[in-house]
Amino acid sequence: MCPVARDRDTAWEPVNGPHRCDSRTAMTTTFERPAVRRTAAAVAARSPLGPGLVAAGWAAGAGLVTLGVPVLLAWATDSRSGSGAAAATKAIGQLWLLAHGASLSVPDGTVGLTPLGLVLLPLALLHRAGRHGARTLEVRGLRQATALVVATGFPYALLAAVVAAVSATDAVHPAPVQAVVGGLVVGLLGSAAGVLREARLLGETRRLPARARHVGAGAAVAVATLLGAGALLAVVSFLQHAGRATSLASATDPGLVGGLTLFATSLALVPNAAVWGMAWLSGPGFVVGAGTAVGPFGTTLGPVPALPLLAALPTAEAPTWLGWVVLLVPLGAGALGGVLLGRRVGDGPGRAALDGLLVGVVAGVGTGVLAVLSAGPLGGERMAALGPSWWEVGLAVAAEVGVGAAAAAAFVRRQWRPLR
Repeated sequence: MCPVARDRDTAWEPVNGPHRCDSRTAMTTTFERPAVRRTAAAVAARSPLGPGLVAAGWAAGAGLVTLGVPVLLAWATDSRSGSGAAAATKAIGQLWLLAHGASLSVPDGTVGLTPLGLVLLPLALLHRAGRHGARTLEVRGLRQATALVVATGFPYALLAAVVAAVSATDAVHPAPVQAVVGGLVVGLLGSAAGVLREARLLGETRRLPARARHVGAGAAVAVATLLGAGALLAVVSFLQHAGRATSLASATDPGLVGGLTLFATSLALVPNAAVWGMAWLSGPGFVVGAGTAVGPFGTTLGPVPALPLLAALPTAEAPTWLGWVVLLVPLGAGALGGVLLGRRVGDGPGRAALDGLLVGVVAGVGTGVLAVLSAGPLGGERMAALGPSWWEVGLAVAAEVGVGAAAAAAFVRRQWRPLR
C-alpha cells in the first residue's frame, strides 16, 4: 500500500514524496480499498432528517411494545375480562398517550392525571435514540445538535397524533391536540438530553452569565431539597397507614392480575406523591376530589379511589402549631440554595440578598410546573380535580424559598469570600 498523509479536516490523500508508488503498489482491488474519512464539511452537510426519523420511530415503537407486553399479558390472563384483542391493543396506545400528558375522555368524565413515573419510559427511550442519532450524524456543534433534536421531536409528535387517532374507541377518546403537544415536548426534551450528552455539549451552559448560573444552581438545590422532603413525607405516611393500604387494595377484589396492576399504578404515581408532599410542606397542600383539602393547616376528605398509595393521606387534623413548623422546610431549602449562591457571587450582602430573592422566583416557577404535571382529573364529578394548585404552590414556594435564600446569601457574603 502507498504511504498516505492524514489531515485532520480532510480526506486521506497519497503522498508524492520520496516513496513514490508504482503501478503495482498503487493498484487496489475489490478487497483492498483505501480508508477514506469524511471531511468535516461533508459531515456537517449531512441531513439530520434520516437519523431523526429513525430515532423517533424507534423510541415510539419501543415505548408501545414495552407498555404493550404487560397490558396484553394482563388481558390474556384475566378470565373476567370481556374485551377483545382489538380493545386491549387500543388500550396500549391510550396508556402510551397518558404517559405523554394527553387526557382521555371517558363516559364519566376525563382521565388526565399523568403518572409521572410512566413519563420516565419515553424520556429514557428518546435519550437513547438521541445518543444513537448523534453518533450516526457525528454531531459536533450546537447547530447540528439542534437540527437533530428538531428532526426527532416533530416526527415523534406526529406519531403521537397517529396513535391518538388509531387508539380511539366509542368509549375512550384521546385528546389529539394534547397528544401532539405532549409528544413534541417529551420528544424534544428526551432527544435533546441524549444528543447533547453524546456530543459532549452539556458544558455549553458555561456560556451563560455567571449570575444566571449561580441563581439557577441555587434554585435547583432548593427544589431538589423540597422534592426529597416531600418524598420522605409520603413514604413515612404510607408506612404509618400500611394496614389501610391493604384494605384499599382488597376492597375491589382485584385478583392477582388486578393486584399487580394496582401495584404498578401506585409505583408510577410515586413521583406525583413526592410533588404532593412538597405542596403539603409548602403550605397550600392539595385536593383529592371536589370539596376536599389536604394541608398542614387542615384536612377535609371524602371517599377516595381504591389506590393503595392514597392510604398515605392523613386521617386526622394536624395540630395548628405543626402547620407553622413544617414551613421551616421550604425556608431551610431556600437557605441551602442561598448558601450555595453566597459562596459564589462576588458582590456585597445587598446584591446577594437580591439574587436570593431571584432564587425563590425561579424555584417557584419550577415547583409550579411540577404541580401542573402532577395534577389532573381522574374521572367526573368528585374526581374532576386531584393534586395541588400550581399558582398557590408557586407563589408559596417563591416567597418561602426566596426569604430563606436571601437571608442565607446575605449572611454568607458577610462571612466568606466567594469561591472561584
